[in-house]
Amino acid sequence: MKKVIVVLVLFVFWVISSCKKEVKPEESTTDTTTVAVDSSKTEALVDPDPTDTIPAGSYGINSSSSKTSDLIRLTLKELYKDDLAKNFIDDNSKRFIFFEYDLNEDGKKEILVGLTGGYFCGTGGCTLLLLDDQGNVVTQFSVSGNPVVIDTTKTNGWKDLFIYSGSKYHIVKFNGKTYPSNPSTLSELKVTPGDGLPRALDFEHEPYAWFKF
Repeated sequence: MKKVIVVLVLFVFWVISSCKKEVKPEESTTDTTTVAVDSSKTEALVDPDPTDTIPAGSYGINSSSSKTSDLIRLTLKELYKDDLAKNFIDDNSKRFIFFEYDLNEDGKKEILVGLTGGYFCGTGGCTLLLLDDQGNVVTQFSVSGNPVVIDTTKTNGWKDLFIYSGSKYHIVKFNGKTYPSNPSTLSELKVTPGDGLPRALDFEHEPYAWFKF
C-alpha cells in the first residue's frame, strides 16, 4: 500500500511540474509580440507638411528637417518682428521652404530659404535668404526666382550661384563676406545651367514642404 501511495505522489508532482513548464513559452510569446508592435509605431514617418498631398517619405533630406525649420522660424520671427507685430505680413506670406547645402565645403551646411506671398514677392521676383548653420543671415537676396542653381566653381572659397531674375539667370559670386543682394544687376549667364548641377528651392519640379512662421 505504501508503494502505491509513493507512486501516486510522484505522479502528481510530475504533472504539476509539467504544467509550469508549459506556461513559460506562452508568456514569452506574448512579451515578444508586444515589443514588436511598439517598435513599428516608432518607425512611422512624420509628415513635415500635412496640408499637401505629398507622401511623408517623398521629401528631400535637404529640405524637410524639423530641426532646420525650427531654426529658420526663429530667425524669421526675429528678422521681421516689427512688421509681424504690426500685422503687415499676411498669412500667405508667413510660409517658407528651404534647402541645405555646404556652399563653402567646411562641413557645415548653409541654408537657402525661399519666401512667398505679397509681402516678399513682386513682379521682379521674391526675397531669398542665405543663412549659416546657426541661423545667422549671410545674404538677403531681392527680386529672385527659383530654382537657385549651385555651380561647381568657387569664388573666395564659396560656390558660385546662378539665380533667376528678370527672366534670366545671373552669375552670383561670393565677395569674401557675402553674396551680392540684387542678382538682376549682375552678369547674365549665357547658357542654361547643366542638369547635373544641384537645384535649390525647385518646388515646381520637386516635392517641397512649406513651413509656417
